[in-house]
Amino acid sequence: MHARSVANIIVLIALLHVFCLLGATPVESADLKYSLSQQPGHKDCFDFDTGVLRGRLRLDGKGQGIASMVHVPSGVELARGGPALGIFSYYRMFSTDARHGQDLRRMPTKSRLLDDGAVEVRWLPECELPVELSAVFRFSAADTLDVETTVVAKRELPRFEVFLSSYFSGNFRASAYVKPNRHATGQAELLSADVNPLVEGTYLIFPRDADAVRMICDRRWDFPPHPVHWSITRWMAGPLGVQQDPTSGVAALLMSPPSDCFAVSMSYNKTPPDNVAGHHSTYLSLFGRDLKKGEKAKARSRLVVVRKESEEGMIKRYKEFVGLK
Repeated sequence: MHARSVANIIVLIALLHVFCLLGATPVESADLKYSLSQQPGHKDCFDFDTGVLRGRLRLDGKGQGIASMVHVPSGVELARGGPALGIFSYYRMFSTDARHGQDLRRMPTKSRLLDDGAVEVRWLPECELPVELSAVFRFSAADTLDVETTVVAKRELPRFEVFLSSYFSGNFRASAYVKPNRHATGQAELLSADVNPLVEGTYLIFPRDADAVRMICDRRWDFPPHPVHWSITRWMAGPLGVQQDPTSGVAALLMSPPSDCFAVSMSYNKTPPDNVAGHHSTYLSLFGRDLKKGEKAKARSRLVVVRKESEEGMIKRYKEFVGLK
């Protein structure tokens, strides 16, 4: 063997040794462990199976979100099926006294699978939205789906909002992470969103503060079709809503950082369900601030699915996400 060939082999071995020390392999990236895959024959549908969660992400202009999600160990289906429903489905867009378009879930989009196994979706120019809107769906763990929403403003937009919807199957019950009332003692807690005569026929909303209430109560929710009557309840302790199946103990934790989300809202719990309770819904009101023309802004949201987790454990998951102790 020539001396040059021997030298080349030694260099190659050394490089492979360094590569392994850095924790990488030339064949497979750890980022691909929980990747989504494009459904054959359906370029805008993407399947996933993390070992804990199995289902489909639908981005075809008829529904923009998780159309099916099964908790594999229990066999429980989390997502409520049907047109334009699902989990992390983009629904409304607002600014002060204005709604932009009727339903983001039914607008034309273009999606693509990214190199790391995530999926990006962009709303097309013919949607005539006042922003360039895109989102990336990525599994960061077997039980955790992260969604990053990005907007670039085409004009000034006061108190801009993207309303992100999630709908769960029939047995799920809602709760919200709330502060104690002003004149009450106690700690922040997960409070069950049960119906009572004061709120019956409305949806429950848990704002961040009084400024958030002013956004909620401008005219953005008065426009037909489907205007919404909100019941303002307690201040949220943080953007965390929970939907839990009481039989299996499977729970979906929907969360955002406080800087990215100014309110969490949901349908109440009622047996048998009425027209409100039957939605089994939770919503995140993203952004909630003024945007200047040309300004780019991002908001993060996370879904974590757990089973028979304590209230303390659920709150801990939220605090870990937002960097609180």
